[in-house]
Formats: sequence, C-alpha cells, structure tokens
Amino acid sequence: MRVLLLRPPRYVWPFNSETSAFWQPLGLLAVAAAARRELPDARVAVWDAPGGKFGWRTLERRLAAYPIDVLGLGEETCSAHEALRAAELAKRLHPGCVVAAGGTYFAHTIEETLADGRVDAIVRGEGEETFVEFLRRLHDPGRWCEVAGLAFRGAGGRIVVTPPRPLIADLDRLPFPAYDLVDMSAYGRGSRNHPALVSIEHSRGCIDSCSFCILWKHMGEPADGNGTLRPRWRTKSPERGFEEVARLYRDFGRRTFGWVDPTFNASAGWSDRWADLVLRSDLVDARGRPRTLHTAWLRADCVVRDERLGVLGKLVRAGLRQVMIGVERDRPGDLAALGKHGCGPEVCRAAFAVLREKHPQVYTIGSVIFGLPQDGPADLARLAACELDMQMDYCFLIPLTPCPGTAPAAEAAAAGRLANRDRASYNFHTPACTTDALGLRDLESLYWREMLRPDLGRARRWLRQALLERDPRKRRVHLAMLSRGTRIAVESLLRSVLGKRNGQPALYSRRPSWYDQ
Repeated sequence: MRVLLLRPPRYVWPFNSETSAFWQPLGLLAVAAAARRELPDARVAVWDAPGGKFGWRTLERRLAAYPIDVLGLGEETCSAHEALRAAELAKRLHPGCVVAAGGTYFAHTIEETLADGRVDAIVRGEGEETFVEFLRRLHDPGRWCEVAGLAFRGAGGRIVVTPPRPLIADLDRLPFPAYDLVDMSAYGRGSRNHPALVSIEHSRGCIDSCSFCILWKHMGEPADGNGTLRPRWRTKSPERGFEEVARLYRDFGRRTFGWVDPTFNASAGWSDRWADLVLRSDLVDARGRPRTLHTAWLRADCVVRDERLGVLGKLVRAGLRQVMIGVERDRPGDLAALGKHGCGPEVCRAAFAVLREKHPQVYTIGSVIFGLPQDGPADLARLAACELDMQMDYCFLIPLTPCPGTAPAAEAAAAGRLANRDRASYNFHTPACTTDALGLRDLESLYWREMLRPDLGRARRWLRQALLERDPRKRRVHLAMLSRGTRIAVESLLRSVLGKRNGQPALYSRRPSWYDQ
C-alpha cells in the first residue's frame, strides 16, 4: 500500500517571510509515524510543497510518476481550497486512489467536503489512531462504519458519521513524528530570526473554550450525547518533551523551536520540570547560555502565576525568546461574550509588565480581535491603542474570523453578517463579517488608518525599538514586523485611493514565486 501525506502549495501569510513562513507539517508527520509503526508493510511518504518550494506544475509531474493508493490531506480554513485542488489532481492522475482529509477544517464541513467525490473520507479529531484503523479497512468500504472518528458517503450516497474516537490519554505512547520524511534543512534556511526552524508540541487541546477558536474543539471531548464538546488538555511528560527537543537538536540540527500548543504554559509543573531538564543538559553551554531558541503561545494568567512560582525565569533561561499572548479585547464584557476566561485586560497588562521588566530578552506579541457585532469606529480606535496601553512589543489586530465549527461562524450566518464567503480570505487578516455599524470596507481601512496616522507616542516607541534595543534579535524582529505591517497598510491605502476594491477586502496573503512552478 502506497500512502502519500501531502501539504500542497499555498500562499504566504502577509506578516511572514518565506524563510520562516512554513514550519514542518507536524500533523502529517505525526500521522505518518503512527502509520509507519502500525503498518510496517505500508510505504508512507510525506511531501511538503511549501517547505520544498515547489509549485503545482512540479506537484503534478511528481504525482504522475508516483502511483498512490491513499492521499492524506489536512488543512485549516484558509488553505482548504488548496487541498481540494490536490485531491482533484490525484483523482485525475490515479482514479483508483482514496482521498482522506483531516485537520481543523474538513471535520466541520462534512457535507460540503464530501459533495463532489474529490474526498472519500474525513478523519475527525486526532488523526493517528483513526487513520491507521481506516487504512486497515481501506479495501473494504463496508467496514468503514467500524472506524470511530470517521465520516464518509455510504450506500446510496448517504453521509455516515461514526461515533467520535476517545482522545489519546497517554501522549507519551505516540511515536516520534516522522521528521526524517521531509528535508529538515529546508526550514528556516537563511532566516536570521528563526534559523533551523522546527515545529513541535508537548500538549493537545486547551484549558479554555474561546468561541472563536477551533483548536480546542478539534481536540475537545464530548460533554453529553448531543454533540456538545468541552475542552480537554493533555500533555506528554516533561521527560518526553525534553527528549524530543534534544533529539531534534542533536540529530537534525534544529535550533529554533516553534511550539504549536494552543497553551504552552498551561501546567506550571510541566514547565518547571521541562526547564530543569534543559538547564541540566548540554542544551545550555558552560556559561549558562541556551543553545536553542523557543517561541510559544502563552496564557496571560499562567504567565503571572509562573513568575510568582519562579517558573517563568527558568523557561527564559532555557531559551524562551518569543511569546504570543491572546489579549483579544480590552473589556471584560467582550471577553465573556467570546467565552474567554481568566485573562482580562488587567491580567494581560500584568503579564506584559512581567515580561518587559523581568525578562526583557523575550519578544512579546499580543493579539486583539476587532469586528464583534457591536463594534463601531470608536471601538476600533480604542482596540488599536492596546499595543501602547499594555506595552507589548507588537500587536496583531485580527478580524473576527468565522471559521466553520465556531460560534462566530454560526452567529454571523444567522444574522446575515457573513459578507465574505471566500474561505481563502479566512487568514486572520482579511475581514469576513460586517458589524452592526461597519461594512467590510470600513473594517479593512482600520489597518491603514491606525498604522499610518501620525502619533508621536507610537513614533517614539518604534524609534526606541529600532535604534535603542540592545538585544540584536529583538531589534531585527522589531524592524521586520514594522516594515511588513507598514507595507500592508500602504497597499490597503493605495487600493482605497485607486478604487481597487471590487466590493471585497484584499486577501493580502502573498503568492510565492514558486506557487505555479
């Protein structure tokens, strides 16, 4: 059996450079490792077009020369159309192949995805066990109904959705992801800020249930028999997490670790033990300097807790150098409406203060969501001021994005506010929903208005970051973020002045030079 797991060509998120835009497709590598271990007779391959910088013509040529029995795809909303294009290509070149799709998008668009025959089955939730069991029954479709966590078209075209698969309780028993199936040297090559990049996880799920986030639902567990989900956080042991870092550093020469956990710092005990293991190893040199650099998504309340416990300082000494914190809104009522708990504006302000004053070598990024139904011009201006108010190093202003499966998607559709249905635009930069007072054009103009309007305080801050920052990496990141953000703002302004709107906001994701090659 030939199994190909594929990440097809795609655009680059506007704030990324091509040298750091694409991390290893960790989900595909985890599934590949499980299939390889459980099905030793299967020939498992992973192709990553963005990592290898090859486009659609190269992909077609390679596929034509490589017969496959199964094509596995896994995507989020903004890139799902690329996966469907790849599925169509595979079906044309190899009519007998079976296409299975997973990831955070397809499980929430089952009828839409299975409608035209490009996809044969959808793996819902965690993929390792479900995909392996599916492969065991691949040539007996009558038994697909025995595979928990699957959706497919059964007899008479009827959609069959099997019961959810229980979450994997012991993540330590998962095999080491199949990093050897991709060219690891391609990731972070030439990047000064993210050299020798690698994606890694120690946990799955989340401890909160924010309405706008699909990640906790993707790894959630049933709360009743009616489809309601609740968050469930699980982690590998600190020893397993350290082992993966050490192996990636030793065997693959990885230096920058991008932790993809929705909440890296959920457990103070895990962080404390993991940092201890790193600090006692050769991942720290004789002068106490870390040989690896780590970036992670953190919760603000856990940052404050970990500083009080002395854990945050250990993480920084172990190499934590860049963090992303979800501020989301600056008012408790808005956070309650979004289902976010325990991380109000005062807690976020305290978390940024801790990092700024106690750990200044850490680059801090905050995310703020605009475009809630009640938002008007004054709300947008106030939210744009969060960067200065909370004194983070950079702030991402993110439109409320209605990814399928989330409450905002259902609410916007019901209220008639879903004005942009191009899923490629669901890139957390392009607005898709109107508010009661503002259309898509108004929301789009927020960015260039706020980035380009004269502001003495902001100008002083940017100059200080660019000229007086003592940490060379932080200074380079400052300049990169500022230049990319300004470029996007200028492009938006020019489109507005020249009238190139066509009724929809711009995509802004960049088409890489190799996309069609």
